[in-house]
Amino acid sequence: MTTSAEAVPTRRVVHVASELEPLVKVGGLADVVGSLAAEQVRRGHDVVVALPAYAGIVQGPGWRRIPLGTASVAWGMGHEPAAFELLSRATDGPSGSLGVLLVDHRGERRFFGRQGVYDDPASGEAYADNGERFLFFVRAALEGLLRLERPLDVLHAHDHQAGWIPCLVRTHYAQHPVFARAATVFTIHNLGYQGIHDPFVLARAGFGRELFYPAGPFEFWGRVNFMKVALSFADMISTVSPRYAQEIQSGPEYGFGLEGVLRRRSTDLWGILNGIDVDSWDPAGDPKLAHPYDRQHPEGKWKNRAELIEECGFPKSPDWPLVGMVSRLVDQKGFDLIERAERELLRLEARFVVLGTGQARYQELFTRLAAIAPERICYRMGFDERFARRIEAGCDLFLMPSRYEPCGLNQMYSLRYGTVPVVRATGGLADTVQDFDPASRSGTGFVFQRHDPTEMVNALRRAFTVYRQPHLWNQLRDRGMACDFSWRKSADSYDRLYDEALARVRSGRVPTLESVRTEA
Repeated sequence: MTTSAEAVPTRRVVHVASELEPLVKVGGLADVVGSLAAEQVRRGHDVVVALPAYAGIVQGPGWRRIPLGTASVAWGMGHEPAAFELLSRATDGPSGSLGVLLVDHRGERRFFGRQGVYDDPASGEAYADNGERFLFFVRAALEGLLRLERPLDVLHAHDHQAGWIPCLVRTHYAQHPVFARAATVFTIHNLGYQGIHDPFVLARAGFGRELFYPAGPFEFWGRVNFMKVALSFADMISTVSPRYAQEIQSGPEYGFGLEGVLRRRSTDLWGILNGIDVDSWDPAGDPKLAHPYDRQHPEGKWKNRAELIEECGFPKSPDWPLVGMVSRLVDQKGFDLIERAERELLRLEARFVVLGTGQARYQELFTRLAAIAPERICYRMGFDERFARRIEAGCDLFLMPSRYEPCGLNQMYSLRYGTVPVVRATGGLADTVQDFDPASRSGTGFVFQRHDPTEMVNALRRAFTVYRQPHLWNQLRDRGMACDFSWRKSADSYDRLYDEALARVRSGRVPTLESVRTEA
């Protein structure tokens, strides 16, 4: 068993993803792919991340661009033009390197030459041709990787936007020397988003209509499900926490119709907890904080707290606990509980700071609450990285009442910043936050079980009771700040996952079109 980075053989790894921090970010996917790739480089792997060449990519200093030419990509009965560039920069790896393969579309519709990644900013709605956009990205990415002219060890695809990678590698590109000995790994970041599109995309992928039949690998209730395609063809599958790996096999509440496929592949499914970038998320060195601090010197946290109170326009007295939320305002994140508990929350001796955007009903909810109770509620619509970090540093508690949460990152950021999390026991939240036990004085936060507004409010009340006992609160906060959620352990697990996937490839145990059709 691999136990250290030094024992890991170097690999040529390609991540295929729709987001990558720091170039383009919509949510946690960007953080995870960027941090995992950086950790793999540090341990000596050669890593490339294939990424759509969005118009809105922000390329900071230190990157250099290398043109890799163009290609004519097979597209149904015809072809579509693509262009490629390789971004590279100096890395911290002892022998590894990091490159970013930018995949552009030069056809009439310019799939990536638009503002917005998944949604049209003008309407807030998903682009109607997202199925074609991300299928083209995958098909073109494989063509772009051929231009690197080196055999690959692992193709690691992330979420449904990259879901066709395992299928195409085992079908159209099965004999190509660049991919012939490569293993495919697919990571589910959120099964609630599966990439379900009309059947015509199957022809765009180069497959005949005869393969579209009930319960087949390409069919899902009369449509094509990109996530299902990936789950059917990948050598190995991972998801982003051990608890979530079990939940998604348990039934439709978490499996969203794919629980049967996942149960069939249960021996191939690993739950690997995400890590966080502990260099970026470090209260002692965070450049967005006016007052750095750490476990031994927490004074800066109180100063950040005082400035946050002032920025929110809250009165300085009474000194009630500050509860933060930084999130997409959607049902998945549990905002229906906030809505249902509105009156109870306004009665609590606490103040809430909320940052985020999402469903109109929740934006309107917080806008209204902030208007009627400005001394208790501060709401800022949109996303502001500086303000998000000030919430993490300045709040006493961080609330995450998710209906389901594959992993979650904010609870780990909060623990590191000495901000005690209040979470529902689901997915990665259950794996990372231990409920406080006043008898043994163990635990790192406050956990409630059922998706229920009363349970959520009671968890907050328990937290406020401990907050009013400084000796207990300081111990609780200190335990959280001592937790290690770095990528080291997670990257070790991915190295072992890669080893297993490569062993299967060497032994000839790989999914093929015929084997997948037989198992479906």
